[in-house]
Amino acid sequence: MLNRYFVINLFLALWLGIVSHTSIAKIHIPHPKKIVSIAVQSFLGTSVANQKWQPTIDFLNDRLPNYHFDLLIIEAQNVALLRELVSLDKLDYVITQPVTTAELQFLSDVIPLLTKVDSLGVSKFGSVIIVSAKNTKINSIQDLKGKSFAGANPVGLGGWILGYDYLLSQGIDLYTDSSRINFLGRQDNIVDAVNKRMVDAGVIRTGVLERLSKSGRIQLSDIKVLDAKLGFPYILSTHLVPEWSFSATSKADPELTALIEKLLWSSNTYPGRSNVVKWTNVADYQVIHQLLQKHKISIYKDPILLILLKKYYYFLLFVLILLITSIWYIRDRRLKKINIYKIELERLSRVRSVDQLLSEIAHEIAQPVTSIKIDVKVIEKLLKNNDTVSDDSIAKVVSSLGKKIDHCVDVINNIRSFLSTKKIKHEPVNINNRISNVLKLINHEISMNKVVVSQSFESELPLVYMSNVEFDQVLLNLCKNAISAMSGQQHKLKKLTLSTTEVDNNVMITVKDTGPGIDDEENLFKLFKTNKLLNSTEGLGLGLSLSQSIIRSYDGNLILKSSSSQGATFVITIPKIDEK
Repeated sequence: MLNRYFVINLFLALWLGIVSHTSIAKIHIPHPKKIVSIAVQSFLGTSVANQKWQPTIDFLNDRLPNYHFDLLIIEAQNVALLRELVSLDKLDYVITQPVTTAELQFLSDVIPLLTKVDSLGVSKFGSVIIVSAKNTKINSIQDLKGKSFAGANPVGLGGWILGYDYLLSQGIDLYTDSSRINFLGRQDNIVDAVNKRMVDAGVIRTGVLERLSKSGRIQLSDIKVLDAKLGFPYILSTHLVPEWSFSATSKADPELTALIEKLLWSSNTYPGRSNVVKWTNVADYQVIHQLLQKHKISIYKDPILLILLKKYYYFLLFVLILLITSIWYIRDRRLKKINIYKIELERLSRVRSVDQLLSEIAHEIAQPVTSIKIDVKVIEKLLKNNDTVSDDSIAKVVSSLGKKIDHCVDVINNIRSFLSTKKIKHEPVNINNRISNVLKLINHEISMNKVVVSQSFESELPLVYMSNVEFDQVLLNLCKNAISAMSGQQHKLKKLTLSTTEVDNNVMITVKDTGPGIDDEENLFKLFKTNKLLNSTEGLGLGLSLSQSIIRSYDGNLILKSSSSQGATFVITIPKIDEK
């Protein structure tokens, strides 16, 4: 029994020893500290920045032992690097000047927590406009016109923007009213340049003059301040804006942020912490946004295209006007060429049509010319037999001769008018008469192809206002197309039917044939489309397209009404002349 209890107790002792050893080991394993990165802008170099800000970092490390705060110093000219680190969530907190604070607010939604306070308890700053005390020509803001001017850099708040904004409110635009502008980087350089009369005037941040005077670099009596303001601890010429900010990025831990904000605010009362930068309640940095937006600086800068547009406005306007004029001129020339081409197409169409009609024309003229020759011989014989021939006989022959000559003249005039490129004459037209004239022109072709012509004309048909020649061209084209379509039919009646009537204030002309119909109705009225075989006497596909264009130019229309194996029917409608 004793041995049994001994074994149990020994086992328990060993087990408790192992557990106790393990617990002690766990207690002595150190927990890793969380790394917290704080970036700070530097305008005076890494050494100066480290001397100024490291005590604040040491203070945070001392008060928050579970965290390790790292200081990252970024030169002011590397602001792009700062922006990138914030956007990539590489930083927890940033200590920046007001312009950069506004930029990071705009670009990455950083949140300002505190605003810096200097040794005098001041959390705002402004700019000072300075000239050399020896410069007797500049005694007021208005005296700056035509003078040289110096600033730190175009996006420097105290060293340029505030001074530029103030002078602009006083009617001085440094970019147009000064003889030259020099951006000298460090603000100490601006004071030296003014003091040595290298530039006439300059703008610097408040506090710079006091710092240089305290270090013995300058005497305040050597500097003249323009528009000096009272009631501020430092020499001042302009309005005031908030000091530097301590801001949290989107990466920052909210609980840690609350602890840091409380510690930095209370650091003002900690004994022996005089070298720690002092902070106060966060200021409203919206005034910085307004300044940047007003002068289109940094994040509010115009896009490069807009900048170029403003800079070269008059040149671009001149180029635009020149371009529009050129386009208009080229377009006008092209329209003129197109119109000339269309006229030439119409002329070509008429020439081709006349080429097809040469045989008919020759027949029409040859017959009366032969008859005229006979009549002339008859007259000669009658005149030789002067004693036996009566005047009535001669008069009858002469009358017949005149009619035959008139017929020839009509044929020739029709052809000349048809080929003419002169301006077309518009006049009241009797459609029935024009159809009769066209049938005379193609009478020989009608006879050769054994075509029967059927005419049905309305006797009291109203007149239409158009060109005789153009209507003849359209009707001639339709009739010759009909004859051509029927010419290949050997065992079928070839009948060409023409009719006229008045329908709804329009004169309607119908041309019907007994041919095989139209194969390609869809492309019938398209330019250079033809249902004929192309040879020396056939068209180029211009006829129907131009014919339709001609009729439509008179607010009428030319359509294919029907088409089948029994033939095709075309209808022309032209508005009648309003007699009111």
